[in-house]
Formats: sequence, C-alpha cells, structure tokens
Amino acid sequence: MQINPIIEKDLKTKMRGWKAPTLITFYLGFLGFLIWVFFIDNIYSAYNYFDPRLMTDVFKTIASFQFGLIVLITPVLTATAISGEKERQTLDLLLCTDYSTFKIVIGKIVVSIAHVLLLITASLPILSTVFLFGGIGIIDMLRLFAFYLVTALLIASLGMLFSTIFRRSPVSIIVTYIMVLGLLYGTLILHGLYLILYQNFTGQMPQAPLYWVLYTSPAFGFASVIGTDGGGIISVFLTGTAYGRVAAFGQISPWIINTAFSIVVSILIIIFCAWKIKPVK
Repeated sequence: MQINPIIEKDLKTKMRGWKAPTLITFYLGFLGFLIWVFFIDNIYSAYNYFDPRLMTDVFKTIASFQFGLIVLITPVLTATAISGEKERQTLDLLLCTDYSTFKIVIGKIVVSIAHVLLLITASLPILSTVFLFGGIGIIDMLRLFAFYLVTALLIASLGMLFSTIFRRSPVSIIVTYIMVLGLLYGTLILHGLYLILYQNFTGQMPQAPLYWVLYTSPAFGFASVIGTDGGGIISVFLTGTAYGRVAAFGQISPWIINTAFSIVVSILIIIFCAWKIKPVK
C-alpha cells in the first residue's frame, strides 16, 4: 500500500533532528514529575493503608492533562495547514500535482496531529503504571486513547476548515480556538443557562433538558470516558464533569454518542475542505 506522499515527506521533515526527541523527553519527564508529586502528597496516608482510588485519581489527572494538550496544541498545528500554503504562494503548485484535493487534506490533517498523537502514545507506559495497583484496566486505557484520537481528528478538521476559508493564518488560528472552546464549554454553559432560566420561569426543572447539546461537547464525552462524577473546580473546568453522569439515551454512554458525532462531523468537514480548495477549471 502506497503511503500518502504528503504524509511521508512532511513526517520525515518534522521528525528529523533534535526537536522531536527533545519534546518527547521533556513531556515524559513532566508527566513523571506529576506522578511523583501526586505520590509525595499522599505518602503519609499510604503508610497506614492503600486506597486503590489513589491510582484512579492519578489516571484521571494525567488523562485530563493530555486532553488539555490536545485542545491547546492541535488548533495551532492544523489552522495553518492550507492558509500557510496560501501565504507562501505554494498552494497552486501543490494543486498542480497529481494528488487529489482529498489526499492533500487528509495528508495535512495527519501530519498536523502527528506530534500530538506521538506524545500521547509515548506517554502510555507512564500512564499504564496504574495497572500495578489496580482500579484501571486495559480496556479503559484503549477507550481513552480511541477517544483522544477521535477528538484530535475533530479539532484538526475544524482547524483545516478555517484554514481553507481564511487566507491569513492568525485569523484561522483565532477562529479555530473560538470554535473549539465554544464546542467544548459553550455547549455546557448553554445547557446550564437553559436549566437556570427554565427553573426561574416555571419553578421546576425541565422534563426534557437539552441533552443533545451536551452530547456534542468533547469535554462532556471525556468526562464520561474517565468515569468522573465531579470533584473540584479544576476537574469541572477541564472536563465538564458537572454533567458527567447524565444519561439521556438510555444505556448508551455519552462518550459513544460524542464519538459518533465527532466522526460524522469530521468526515463532512474533510469532504467540504477537499471541495473548497479544488481549483476552478
């Protein structure tokens, strides 16, 4: 099977040299430092007894940090994919090749999120240390990694969308961040305001809240993946865990619905981007 030439070329260019190994080293060192601080903070209570929930908290802490990494880094990497080509005036040259616009878009997305996925994959051995103490299984780890992948694809697709619409990279980056933050936490805020206003006007909670709004938020889906049911303002801010236990579709977990939503939206955006950059004949 032939590898996408854009992926092959750009990955070789980005992974050569000292930057990629240095980035991985510092990232893994920081995660190791987080775990060390967590254990030091709980070492005195561990002398008397060991609570398996401690390792679950470690897992959730690292998982939340990685989720934040995806949200913060992916837009910068993808929102300049096409607009950067426009600024360098190399997009026309790229379109003159035998590559289809669909292959160009896919290649740019894969290359843009490669660094993020590399960091997450490299951190799996550190994250898997929780297996030694129980509380987290291999299925939980695989489910989390799959959700990371789908979320990164959604955010990368949004970055690609605005990169094809706008000609200037700073504009596409800013709009992408606004859209991503709106999708992550704007939906949670919208649902919260709806509940407050409904209760103020009627004196009771709504019988059918806007759950469909919540299920479009990757933050809400992430809270479902790690099984969070609250715990601290930081946890709520990172994951939207104030709504993590809501189940509006029977026995279907929120993260499954959010994953399906993210995949469908990503496919539609990729198709639109491929059509948008197609040269006019």
